[in-house]
Amino acid sequence: MKRDIRAKDLLQIPTAITAVSFASVLAGAQHIETPEGKALVAAGRFGDVVDGFVARKLDMSSDAGAIADVVADKLGMLAISVGMWKHDIAPKPVLVGMAAKHALNAGATLYNGLRDENKRAIRPPISGKYGMAADNVSLLSFAVASELQPGTAGYRVARGLGWAAAAAGAAFGVVSARHYLKGEFDEATPAVDATPNLG
Repeated sequence: MKRDIRAKDLLQIPTAITAVSFASVLAGAQHIETPEGKALVAAGRFGDVVDGFVARKLDMSSDAGAIADVVADKLGMLAISVGMWKHDIAPKPVLVGMAAKHALNAGATLYNGLRDENKRAIRPPISGKYGMAADNVSLLSFAVASELQPGTAGYRVARGLGWAAAAAGAAFGVVSARHYLKGEFDEATPAVDATPNLG
């Protein structure tokens, strides 16, 4: 399927969800040391899951929406990481590793997208999606741990889950980086019916 980036595709329900979710992440990241800030970030990251689901259900998937989603993802993760770094909520090696992975994958996607002679409508490989999910679980776990008393069982479990999810995200990151660097992406599939099914 050929790439078809149209500004009007940004004026759809899924992209509105992306925008609201991104705003929630940015607002929460500024106060991520507070329970309210963490709740806003969690709500925003949950919205990132919902927007793609809604786009597929309503047959509103678009290249413009996919680009908006990816940009919001990367900038949102950057904002969260900066806030967590500033308030020492997540281990710095985890944050640096995630930042490096996202920067590499974003750069490889841009590079391959620009040089793709077929101008394919591309989407992240499934390993990239799993890696992002693992990163979300990791950061959420460290955020939860920061609200608990150090040394307690809950604190240790949350921190352990944070490290385990970070390791899983790194593993998926290695696989997805290989795909990104080789220009191996999932291709968008054309909708059967371009008319949204609201029934």
